[in-house]
Amino acid sequence: MEARLGDPMPDDEASRGSTPGRSVPLHRRLAYALFGGLVVLAAVFYVGWGLQYGTWLDNGVYAVTIVLLLFGVSGMWLVAPTPAPGNAPRDAAP
Repeated sequence: MEARLGDPMPDDEASRGSTPGRSVPLHRRLAYALFGGLVVLAAVFYVGWGLQYGTWLDNGVYAVTIVLLLFGVSGMWLVAPTPAPGNAPRDAAP
């Protein structure tokens, strides 16, 4: 089929020949990376504190670690790209 003047441009990724994930806007990719950094920071904080002070059971360290971890994971979940309605995976069973 040949495109004519006035036809709308196709919106799906397959017609543009792009790879999935490349169409995600920069601000969403940056936010995803920053929230992922919070998850890494939580792990580094907990392990660093434990190595520095020799204690692994401390309520204050747990509180800081859990806050960083939950903000990171929930933020990554909120800005993760969602598949288009036509590209959603289908169940294997009919």
